[in-house]
Amino acid sequence: MIMDTQSLNAIFRPRSVAVIGASRREGAIGRVIFEKLLDSDFNGPVFPVHPTAAYVHSVKAYPSIRAIPDRVDLAVIAVKRDRVLDVVKECAKAGVKGLIVITAGFRETGEEGRRLEEQILAVVREHNMRMVGPNCMGVICTDPDVNLNATFAPAVPRRGRVGFVSQSGALGVTILEHAAKLNLGVSMFISIGNKADIAGNDVLDYWRDDPSVEVILMYLESFGRPQQFIRLAQDISRKKPIIIVKSGRTQSGARAASSHTGALAETDILFDAMFQQCGIIRADTIEEMFDFAMGLANQPLPRGNRVAIITNAGGPGILAADACENLGLRLPRLSDEIQAKIRKHVSPEASLSNPVDLLAAATEEEFRYALSCVLQTDEIDAAIVIFVPPVVTDPIKVAHSVSMAMEGSDKPVMGCFMGVKGVASSIRELQRRGIPAYEFPESAAKTLRAMVDYAQWRSKTISPPVTFPVDRAAAADIIEAAVAQQRRRLLDHEAYRVLQAYGFRVAQTHICRNWQEVQDAAQTIGYPVVLKLSGESILHKTELCAVRVNIANESALRREFDELVEILARREDADPEARFLVQEMARGHREVMLGIHHNPKFGPMIAFGLGGVLVEVFRDVVFRFAPLSQEIAEEMVQSIRGAAILRGVRGEPPVDFALLTESLQRLSQLALDFPQIGELDINPFIVAPDREQCKIVDVRILLHPPKDKTV
Repeated sequence: MIMDTQSLNAIFRPRSVAVIGASRREGAIGRVIFEKLLDSDFNGPVFPVHPTAAYVHSVKAYPSIRAIPDRVDLAVIAVKRDRVLDVVKECAKAGVKGLIVITAGFRETGEEGRRLEEQILAVVREHNMRMVGPNCMGVICTDPDVNLNATFAPAVPRRGRVGFVSQSGALGVTILEHAAKLNLGVSMFISIGNKADIAGNDVLDYWRDDPSVEVILMYLESFGRPQQFIRLAQDISRKKPIIIVKSGRTQSGARAASSHTGALAETDILFDAMFQQCGIIRADTIEEMFDFAMGLANQPLPRGNRVAIITNAGGPGILAADACENLGLRLPRLSDEIQAKIRKHVSPEASLSNPVDLLAAATEEEFRYALSCVLQTDEIDAAIVIFVPPVVTDPIKVAHSVSMAMEGSDKPVMGCFMGVKGVASSIRELQRRGIPAYEFPESAAKTLRAMVDYAQWRSKTISPPVTFPVDRAAAADIIEAAVAQQRRRLLDHEAYRVLQAYGFRVAQTHICRNWQEVQDAAQTIGYPVVLKLSGESILHKTELCAVRVNIANESALRREFDELVEILARREDADPEARFLVQEMARGHREVMLGIHHNPKFGPMIAFGLGGVLVEVFRDVVFRFAPLSQEIAEEMVQSIRGAAILRGVRGEPPVDFALLTESLQRLSQLALDFPQIGELDINPFIVAPDREQCKIVDVRILLHPPKDKTV
């Protein structure tokens, strides 16, 4: 639960700190944390707590937290697991407001540890304290008014604009070392461990309006309150970028075998949908996260995707060009005017169209002039500078020249210094000057792509979700009756009526019990017709060969009817309530699918993709969380790989995109109105240029089991 964000001041900006478990033994975690607090020049008193020692590291020690004569804001606890609960109780009595529990051995070890962690949390909540951990590595705040390093990390990065959340303590050590190596400045760092009290959402909320944190990095293994995270992240990403590495990409969630949508909504797809909808930048690796962070923390956002490459080596320039184009970045040919301007100061043999190849002997002045010209033109939005040190040119001087060329420019520049001679020092020089520097061009291109995507997302206007006039009562009667009968699935005709109540156009359908009713229905609709089996146990009709299409006359209808009767007779789980559906033969060139997947923790997700029986094979489906704005619904329709088919190929007119956008919004409204719906598949939805021809021909609605109390 998110409490008052100011309560985290006791964690990040305490006025006094006690280390409970401060040891006199070299190398002990309590001793290391105490030394780190002293070395960081913390702007307040630091009290070591040791049961017997009079002094720790030449500082007067106290036998317990309650023996300290001054008020203590933050207690760092590094004692044996069995003592932690008693120590937390003492801290509560002493009026401590913040706790960092370094000690491990709680929920992560099994049931006994989980119970002990719950007891500790109960004390924390009862006394309105805030707690980091247990099983964490601590907190850092580089604000000069605080200077807090309550960790046991051997390396501490310089002060900067990045806030970092790590769920893993061990990985947090590596992360801080890597940030220091890259000269990436950190404002605050927190290792949240088991997240018993303070979790990622609490930290996000605390950093939302904190001007010292301009870029947020997160390494997460799980989401405890994803719906809350979505609301927070959507707001924060409008002001500052959030970059996340989420581990466990290959771990699939439980699949609902009876639902296409459920089968497609794997765990990692779910996270991708959440991140994209929130404007979050997802990194595949820790290294990639830092690549992105260097760009976003130090450079302005690009206004577009047009990139210029300036290099003194043809091969790396080609690699960079390939990487950019593969990522959807454009490399426009520089105009004759710009090329002529650059030509005045570079070798006559240089190739200047883009990439700008200055050749191996290019001097630092040639780099400076070429980059200045590129940054001053309206033809380019960003630049990548690639330098491979030859014998004659000093890499440090090139780094200085790149920095000089960027003065007064509001366009991002990525550096890529390759090779051995002098490169390490020149990369550090670029990083010191706030210029992202990479060893390989692909990393620079990926970072630019992430920055372009984020800039585009932040520029989008998201309107409030539309509420359509619907017959909610009619849908409620159908769903509530099925719930009362403890049915997991709506019958076909019930599902059609629910959709019709929400404004969907459904193909004309008749429910029949026998041949006479089938014959009469076909005459009413008019040939050609479709004949289907319908029943609670008949889930995937095509797998049973239970769908017969384009039936042209009565004799063909009788033949298909008799075959379906035989299929019913052969089924071991024959449904005595099975019916026949006679449906108009919907005419249309293209099929799509729409769906709902209600995840118990994340809430309802809306799916869209090309339809038909191969939807799970090609998996060309996009998910977003309800509620859907018009802009999000439009983006869903346009973002599938098969969108070109819907736009029309070989002279075909486009389908009614406005109807698809509206249909997704109506489905979002249905999902929010009825959380009892666990899964919903509309497949296929026949779509055409003319709205009157667009009709739903099949739908499946599954309800949550009675014991599942999702909301």
